[in-house]
Amino acid sequence: VFFFLFQYTVWNFIPKNLFEQFRRIANFYFLIIFLVQLMIDTPTSPVTSGLPLFFVITVTAIKQGYEDWLRHKADNEVNGAPVFVVRSGCLVQTKSKNIRVGDIVRVAKDETFPADLALLSSDREDGTCHITTASLDGETNLK
Repeated sequence: VFFFLFQYTVWNFIPKNLFEQFRRIANFYFLIIFLVQLMIDTPTSPVTSGLPLFFVITVTAIKQGYEDWLRHKADNEVNGAPVFVVRSGCLVQTKSKNIRVGDIVRVAKDETFPADLALLSSDREDGTCHITTASLDGETNLK
């Protein structure tokens, strides 16, 4: 998908979804066949190409809308996760969606990084830190 993380809103779902679906050559082909059958007297009924096209478009739209809703729900959960941030010299708890550029964030062992962060220090004696990037690239080995 070439669009934003949240592909759809309530207002743009139908036009944007139809645009995405008719970019697929098969869907566009069957749309043209359906329109030709509507305009020209053909031996076959327009229903023979229109009904399957309508079914495929409807099922795909429902699937994509549901997946986008699940992504939105999961992102809201992650964005509402509590994190500790240094502000005005004090460690304060806030939601991860309130992290600002320049904030110093405390991430404890086995916690998920709430944003793109640069490691400043580690509590290990040798100063190392091992992370997994499974949520980014699917790899579970430590880096």
